[in-house]
Amino acid sequence: MGLKEDMVSMGFGENRTARALKAVRYESLERAIAWLECHENDPDIDDPVPESEGHVLGSTADSTAPSQGEQQEAPPVITDEERAAKQAAVQARIAQRRAETEEKDRQDSILKEKIRRKEGQSLADYRDKKQQDDMKVMAEERRQKKLEDERSRKQVLAQIKKDREARAAERRSEQQPIPAAVPVSTTPAAAPPKNYDECRLQLRLPSGQPLVNSFKAEDTLGDVAAFIREKHSELESFSLMTSFPRKNYQTSEYTLSLKSLGLCPSSVLIVSKQGPV
Repeated sequence: MGLKEDMVSMGFGENRTARALKAVRYESLERAIAWLECHENDPDIDDPVPESEGHVLGSTADSTAPSQGEQQEAPPVITDEERAAKQAAVQARIAQRRAETEEKDRQDSILKEKIRRKEGQSLADYRDKKQQDDMKVMAEERRQKKLEDERSRKQVLAQIKKDREARAAERRSEQQPIPAAVPVSTTPAAAPPKNYDECRLQLRLPSGQPLVNSFKAEDTLGDVAAFIREKHSELESFSLMTSFPRKNYQTSEYTLSLKSLGLCPSSVLIVSKQGPV
């Protein structure tokens, strides 16, 4: 029985047997089996191997073909017990190599899974950090807006206080009695009251936003209302009033001049949606 028949009887396929014997030049059964163990996972291990130069793969002639000048030796005879023992040893080595390959594949899978989880955790950490940074930016923007609103409110209150003080001082000067004329006096005559040509109004809109503009003293309250409608077309119906002294102007007063209404030189008017013009 030739080397090819021995290996086939051990359970090896014909194509891989022929490929292994050709690779080791038919030197020995052990070398062919060792070659198969190293090349078991080759993609072409079971592809047909073409016969070359008149040799028949696996035949006794292939394994024992004598070279020129050498005497042909008879192939070694292997008993059934030896063949079974070799087959068992080969199968054990193949099983061990397969187990080692499977263990290596399992370790590679574990390593890849660890890398994938680490990358996923890094991505999750990046997203969490970005979300926290965005929240900090939004909180800072809200804080700045709150500070700006507070500054605007204080400026409006300060201007209202200043206008009240100016009107109170003006009233006190108007209410002071004029001293009786003395035929002979070295005291200079009292200065006449000031005649204002302009009226500076601060208009407090329903939104709380101040609107400041200068009008002529002879402009009417209706001119002020027209100015408000021109700047804020969304205010269709509103009324005008002062907070100190508190007065809600009626429609009949919209034809009166700002000077005659006592709003010169400056005043604060509240624009309210509650009353019709």
